[in-house]
Amino acid sequence: MQAALLVAPRLFALTEVRSPAPAANEVIVRVKHAGICGSDLHFYVNARIGDAALSEPFIMGHEFSGVIEDTNGIASSPPVGTRVAVEPAVHCGQCPFCRAGRPNICPNVRFTGFPPYSGAFAEYVAIPVHNVYPLPDSITDETGPVLETLAVAVHALELVPDVRGKTCAVLGAGPVGLLVAQLLIKNGAKVVLATDPIPARRRKALELGCAAAFDPKEIEDIQSFLEHTTDYGPELIFEAAGEPQSFQQAYDLTAPGGMVAFIGIYPLGSFSIDFGHARRKELQTLFVRRSLPANYPEAIRLVAEEHVDIGQFVTHILPLSRIEDAFDLAVNRRDGSIKIVLAI
Repeated sequence: MQAALLVAPRLFALTEVRSPAPAANEVIVRVKHAGICGSDLHFYVNARIGDAALSEPFIMGHEFSGVIEDTNGIASSPPVGTRVAVEPAVHCGQCPFCRAGRPNICPNVRFTGFPPYSGAFAEYVAIPVHNVYPLPDSITDETGPVLETLAVAVHALELVPDVRGKTCAVLGAGPVGLLVAQLLIKNGAKVVLATDPIPARRRKALELGCAAAFDPKEIEDIQSFLEHTTDYGPELIFEAAGEPQSFQQAYDLTAPGGMVAFIGIYPLGSFSIDFGHARRKELQTLFVRRSLPANYPEAIRLVAEEHVDIGQFVTHILPLSRIEDAFDLAVNRRDGSIKIVLAI
């Protein structure tokens, strides 16, 4: 099969590789479309995320949709030809966290598209049958990859207290930040603010119903931000940018007694942050780790019932043969790009 292998920072090789052979509990999915995630960008630019580093060429890609190519004789599998979205995390099911219903923090997780496990920037993927979710006709192949991002946003919202009547902010208006903003508005938040350095993303936040959108580099006068709140700041902030400056800004802007939920991923390990202000305000801190299996069906329901519109975030679709162009577009956030999808 054809695949795009990351062989060095900012360098892919399109090549033929052996098609995956399914294990006893796995089906074969023929990949139709795969999204480029922020974590993919970290690997592309830095060849690492935290302790995980590129040691040999590998196939990235964990946001994807496709069709069942081979059921592998599994009776519970959707039939061959069924359009599906795929949960990329394969949990062990045996550890205390999996048994407690928190497989997203399974220490034995096998993550599709994360070294050394091959991902979806290829024609075929072998994946456990319980990781595939049939798609209704109302969700297109092109938007299917965004369901993985929406599932993360759904999980983030279920971890925080009821947002009804609250003033909230999202720092980072990329795909996950915009989806969180959309869910906050849907769930009755009183005011939702957004920050992002990219004008097109700030405009999209306003289109979704955010009360205001700011360039985080220009919030010199905090009052311009606070005038949209209770004068003390948002009661709840979601950090979705994954940048140290944004982490610090989240603590600085949150109202006393409020909460900061961190979704963004910082790829390079440790950094310095001043917790003094956060302690004096007695802020609660929450970290969001991906999603739970139940969040995927919920994401599909939200889109199918038109509570959430994910199609508006797919701004560019490029063929796999242009993967380096796609990543260049994503890294530099050019041409109003929000979610870039590869047609495999």
